[in-house]
Amino acid sequence: MKETTKKGRKGRLFAFFRKALPVFAAALVMLCINPRTVYAADIYASGDNWELDTDGHLTISNQEGMEEWAPFGEAMTYRIFVKSVTIEQGVTSIPDNAFEHHHDLTSVTIPDGVTSIGNNVFADCPGLTSITIPDGVTSIGDGAFEDCRNLTSIMIPDSVTSIGDKAFNWCESLQSITMPDRVTNIGSYAFSNCSNLQSITVPASVTSIGDYAFSGCMSLKSSITIPDGVTSIGDDAFSSCISLPSVKILDGVTIIGTAAFSGCSSLRSITIPASVTEIGDSVFSYCTSLEEVTILGTSPPRFTNYNGQFAFEGTAFVTRNEKGIRVPMKALNNYMTEYAGWQNWREYIYGYNAPLNFDPTAEDYADTDIDVLGFTEDATVYSVDVEWGAMTFQYENTTWDATEHKTVAGAGWKVYDSVKNEALDTRTDAINRIQVTNHSNAGIWTTLAYAGAGDYADTSGSFEKKADDADTDYNETGEYLFLATADNAAEVNEAGIPTMGTVYFMPSGIKEEYKKSDGIKKWSQLGTITVGVLTKKP
Repeated sequence: MKETTKKGRKGRLFAFFRKALPVFAAALVMLCINPRTVYAADIYASGDNWELDTDGHLTISNQEGMEEWAPFGEAMTYRIFVKSVTIEQGVTSIPDNAFEHHHDLTSVTIPDGVTSIGNNVFADCPGLTSITIPDGVTSIGDGAFEDCRNLTSIMIPDSVTSIGDKAFNWCESLQSITMPDRVTNIGSYAFSNCSNLQSITVPASVTSIGDYAFSGCMSLKSSITIPDGVTSIGDDAFSSCISLPSVKILDGVTIIGTAAFSGCSSLRSITIPASVTEIGDSVFSYCTSLEEVTILGTSPPRFTNYNGQFAFEGTAFVTRNEKGIRVPMKALNNYMTEYAGWQNWREYIYGYNAPLNFDPTAEDYADTDIDVLGFTEDATVYSVDVEWGAMTFQYENTTWDATEHKTVAGAGWKVYDSVKNEALDTRTDAINRIQVTNHSNAGIWTTLAYAGAGDYADTSGSFEKKADDADTDYNETGEYLFLATADNAAEVNEAGIPTMGTVYFMPSGIKEEYKKSDGIKKWSQLGTITVGVLTKKP
């Protein structure tokens, strides 16, 4: 009986499992195709106003939470576990050192409402690759992103007015950055050693550029304009920017610091405005491509240390023992005599006669008074004024065919504004204008002639008046102006209202070997224009 009972139980169990098997299989299938429920990560650590979960995500609830976390609070214990941070609404400032040395931090969300980012907030966060600073932040503190070596991009809002010392020092992956138009201060070392930074624009609002601000930005390839609001360029501000092609310093700068542009080996020329009164030593040392430094001031800027004995050491013109320091002719003697260190460089100095103001919209061009002893019946020529434009020109080399090694149709000279660094319209800008005024009670003729100089002896030139100029009596064939008696003065030796004639000059022709982008040196003398005054028709 017991045997029979055991067999019966086994049979019944087998029958049960056989019937239940499809139910278990269906349940297993349902378990596989239904999505799992996702649960929040466990809380690893927390304070009254912050939480750090086991996935490394830190949430800071309010300003009190920020203060609890930083600068040397809970962050000292848990920073090695933080991978991402969310700062919630209500936080208005991020205190000093808040996330410094958070080596595994890769992302941060900063809410609107934050107005200041303190010193060293994200310093030495190598995992941080990008960050967006919300609109409303007005200052970026000292060292805020220093040593964020993998930071490739950052958005700085228009509200920022100050970038602190070392703010982006050693951000060597940062390639470009746009500073808003409200920034007034760029701190010392602010962008130094950003070795991959290729472009940056200094906004017109900036008034000071600190020491070493862009030092070591070796990939900086965009031209830099120092706005007219800047009064001082700090020591080593652009030192070792080996790819920097050009720098334009606008009038307003009074001090250029020691070694400010030293080691800028791609810099070929630079103009120092008349406003500059002090220059630090080694300012252009080892700018190995620098061929010309133009100084607009009639009073020589003084060197602030070492009598400027290293100011131009290693430049191209010094290495080749050529003249490369260009100063106003009327101030040449000031530079050549014993004055604040310039005597150390007198063999490299030469004078020029171009007007000091290259702005074609300005009225104060250099005037040349020519007193003439010429006589006609019952009349005396008292004086004639000749007013010159800047007479600076640029050869249009963009049409140079590198494969054929020749220029294509359309290449030629352009009127060139050296300050604005742009070509201007021929015969519409005063920069290539010659204006002759007759103050005499006798009619005169003025002859116009151009002769090429030196290597540019094959250049020629032409004089034209504007098409709508009905007042200028100009004979293009003979190239002379006729200026009538000044208001036909009634009495002998009494000058009347002056008469005036205006023409515009353009050079033409260029040697074939100079038809290349590097074939014409800036500030080279192309030739000489002569204005002759006659009392008889030529």
